[in-house]
Amino acid sequence: MIEAAQHVGVTRTGKAVQLPLFNDEQQPDLPSVCAFYRPADHFDAYAVFEYLLSRELSRCPSDPRMLKIYQSMSFRHSSMLGAAWLQAERLALGLATIFDVLQHGKGLADRIFKD
Repeated sequence: MIEAAQHVGVTRTGKAVQLPLFNDEQQPDLPSVCAFYRPADHFDAYAVFEYLLSRELSRCPSDPRMLKIYQSMSFRHSSMLGAAWLQAERLALGLATIFDVLQHGKGLADRIFKD
């Protein structure tokens, strides 16, 4: 089955970070490419979606639908890791604050999402 998805970034290992396309009645789910993700890839995807969420929050007016989608995708990737893995990845990458995580996500996001 071919999934419709928007490419939003790439992990440090070169795996695609995708946003699945769905209608309003559906909830976004992790794309099938995530089946091959390692913990570091989930962390990178989490960082990309956190960056996209913060980017959307800075817009006036922000799109409530996109806020919900980015938040949901961020949560789905972070829940694949758990709090201990999230902290371990942050320490390994030297990301002390959420702003560092957002910068990491911005660096992995596609150029079209960089302001």
